Amino acid sequence: MSNSVLRYQPIEILEIIKANYRQQQQYDDVVLKNYELSFDTTILEWRDICDLVDTTELSKYLNFYFRVTINQKIWMTHLEPEHAKTLGDLCHFISSHAHKAIIQPIKLLGNTCETAAIFKTFSDKLRDRGMDVKSLRPSSKFETLVHKYRNVIIEEINLLHPNVLPRMVYKTNWVYKWGLRLFCIFILTTFFLLFIQSRWAWGTGAVSLVGYLMTGVGANLKAKQASFEGIDTIADLIRLIKSTRKSS
Repeated sequence: MSNSVLRYQPIEILEIIKANYRQQQQYDDVVLKNYELSFDTTILEWRDICDLVDTTELSKYLNFYFRVTINQKIWMTHLEPEHAKTLGDLCHFISSHAHKAIIQPIKLLGNTCETAAIFKTFSDKLRDRGMDVKSLRPSSKFETLVHKYRNVIIEEINLLHPNVLPRMVYKTNWVYKWGLRLFCIFILTTFFLLFIQSRWAWGTGAVSLVGYLMTGVGANLKAKQASFEGIDTIADLIRLIKSTRKSS
């Protein structure tokens, strides 16, 4: 299969950023909810809304994600000052460097097959991100893949087409859920008890620490549910990408 390349348009970069944020809201409790990202959103606002790393680390991630090799000093001129630079500035800059794959149908048993081309392109992208795709098949369960490689799967699908995935149905495991509850309740209680100089502050502080540790452990455990309506297998995903590409 021969894949041509074409540069992303600025609006496409923005749609990818928005799609990543739309999914991130479903599983990341730290992310601010229901904000509207636009070309006018500043880098500072974007980082705050999506709980992103500082601009130095962000530049490294953007190089990695969009498969570009741009000098960090050049990135800084488009990311800083954070209160003045906008997503519009950033999207125009990225679009002048990043390329997207143009999926060309491949020959399969004498016929052209777009779905096979999409599957191969998707597999190649996951392999680029360090995933073992030797056992990946069209019949593979999509939710199993999402449980194991959630961020990578979502980000790479959004690079192919940011409007493919519906909202994720995400339910945390009980370790994370109860750990977060313990931490939030008892950390506030601890501050109050410290303010009134109560000796009980040490006890509530210890409980909040347990809650904090539980959230750390729970974050690395399998979620109770991480699924997308209408996508049961990889084949379902490939068909959805195909239909979305045709309608856009």
